[in-house]
Parts: sequence; structure tokens; C-alpha cells
Amino acid sequence: MLKISSSGEYALLLIKYLTHNPGTHTIGIVSEKLTIKEPFLRKITNKLEKAGIIASHKGRYWGIELVKKDISVYDILWAVGEDLNITVCSGGNCSSSETCGIIPTIANIQRGFDTILKITRL
Repeated sequence: MLKISSSGEYALLLIKYLTHNPGTHTIGIVSEKLTIKEPFLRKITNKLEKAGIIASHKGRYWGIELVKKDISVYDILWAVGEDLNITVCSGGNCSSSETCGIIPTIANIQRGFDTILKITRL
């Protein structure tokens, strides 16, 4: 169920920072500016890099830069592994789906929520 974790929150902060500060930045400086512990930020950057959102230049100073310019909040949260379902049954894990009368309503709300996340940019 949706509750944005610290990974999701920090990923959003990182992408916002990179969006407003184009170019390559060392992970140490970004870590200081965003007050995120560097090892944790490295884990987040690895996930975002695998999703094609950022590029990192590993080495002594570990540079990172934004490569996907038109990025949604949905893309960022999905990349770091956030569960974007609004309820347990939104993810198809409902044991009473045959007797429950609210699944169509929940599915409709989920579609609306996903749409909002997909059109929202930082």
C-alpha cells in the first residue's frame, strides 16, 4: 500500500535537485546539499541508473547527472521500488475478490491516482 518511504522521498529530492541544477555533480556534494547520507544516496542512484533516469560515473568522486529529462513522479517512485498501490487489493492480492463489491471502485481510484503520478513533474 502506498506510503512513500525515505528511499522514495530522497529519490524525489535528488531528481528535483538534478533538474534544477543541470550537469554532473559529485555524489558527495549532492549528499551534503540534500543532507542524505552518502551510502544511502549511492543505493538510490544505483536504482535510478538501472531505470535509465540518471547516469553515474563511478570512481573516486562518483559523478551523477540526469539523463531522462521528461520524468514523472510515478517513474521515479517506481524506479526505487515503491509500492504504488492504494490498497492491498489494488495489487491483485485480495483473497475475497469474488465476494467483494468494491473492486471496480478501487480499480477506478487506482487508475486516477496512477494518472496523477504520471502527469506530475518536479
